[in-house]
Amino acid sequence: MKQEINQRPPPPKFNWNIYDHSSSDDTKTQISLQKSDKRRLKQVNLLVDEMLAKLSNNNILNGINIENIRHQCIDLLDNSVIEKVKSKKYQSIACALIIQSFRLLLIPLRIKEITQVLDCDEKQVRKILIQLNQIKPFDQDAFTLQYMTRICVAIGFNQKFQTLCRFFYSYLKNQNLVQGEHEHVIASALVKSTGDFVFRDKGGINLNIISVNAGCCEISLKNFLQKLQPHTQVMNEQAYEFYKKTM
Repeated sequence: MKQEINQRPPPPKFNWNIYDHSSSDDTKTQISLQKSDKRRLKQVNLLVDEMLAKLSNNNILNGINIENIRHQCIDLLDNSVIEKVKSKKYQSIACALIIQSFRLLLIPLRIKEITQVLDCDEKQVRKILIQLNQIKPFDQDAFTLQYMTRICVAIGFNQKFQTLCRFFYSYLKNQNLVQGEHEHVIASALVKSTGDFVFRDKGGINLNIISVNAGCCEISLKNFLQKLQPHTQVMNEQAYEFYKKTM
């Protein structure tokens, strides 16, 4: 009996010259991309330093640790960020990194006041900020309250007043009345609502004073306050109960 032998097919012939050639091209492309990213990172980092110096010279960063901002910018700027925003202008990327760093560090500055000083395209900066916030989001509640504190300090309101502002904010959040408004607009409305409650015997607080100190558009502030108007009575009643218990 003949023994059957399963013969394996011979291994396929492979053109190693072609393989080596294509492998070399892939490696070359990868190195080229890495070099491009490094140049981009370096350029953006240089712009961040220049912009921080400009903000400092314009007295925007008084009392703020610039090194903390710089480190936060470096932490934000990695390859994934570069890949997402590489089609944007370096200047806009650097500006957005600084603004997002402000937000993460709870430094209450508006986008517009930064872009105006740095002469950057605000629309493009805002688009980049959306992407940055998806990668590393900031605490919007904490930032809003920090902005409220900025306004109160500028006007001269004490800690008790700020505590009432926080109560009003918790009420707005619980009633789902905060729906995408800018943080400085919400903060301005908190100060206005609290001022009207505290100084109701004197007719409340002047809206223009808040608008000027907050750098907030009066129209935006009025629109948000109008939205809150149906809830004002209940909000003030609860604020009064809170005031009696805690103040």
